[in-house]
Amino acid sequence: FALIKESATKRGDDQTGTSTEGDGVLKLNHPISVKYSNVDATRLGSLVSLVVRETVSSTQAKKLLNVMYNDDLVSLPIDIAESNGWKLIKDPLVLRDLCESVILNEKNAKQFEQYKQGGKHVRKMTKFFTGKVMAASKGNAHPEVMAQSLGETLEKFAPGVKA
Repeated sequence: FALIKESATKRGDDQTGTSTEGDGVLKLNHPISVKYSNVDATRLGSLVSLVVRETVSSTQAKKLLNVMYNDDLVSLPIDIAESNGWKLIKDPLVLRDLCESVILNEKNAKQFEQYKQGGKHVRKMTKFFTGKVMAASKGNAHPEVMAQSLGETLEKFAPGVKA
């Protein structure tokens, strides 16, 4: 929440909220608080709630906070998240379909063949497919649900493959 700290240093009684002592050290003229920030307590609480409920990831929350601080000083975090497509995909069926499309994509045929060989290839190719699914979802796939869906999908198309 460095943006809140930065915001607090930009506001205050002398319009900057800061002073510089003889040694060049920046001093705040007030305590660091949401009170002095562009992001009010209600919107900050809403953002934290979105993270706790796993509606957005921590990475998405950082992007949201940046927008809340710099660009949109009034909208609720959920509205900003929806308008930017920053909501986690948690539906296993949607993620399974996404995993299937990645695994069966002809561009990934070589890697899928390596996966089917088993042994040392399983772990490496699972990581490869994880990255491809995350990219296909634009980083919006819920990591744990996606990992479960990917495992089920790989088992469906390559049953019995062992590491």
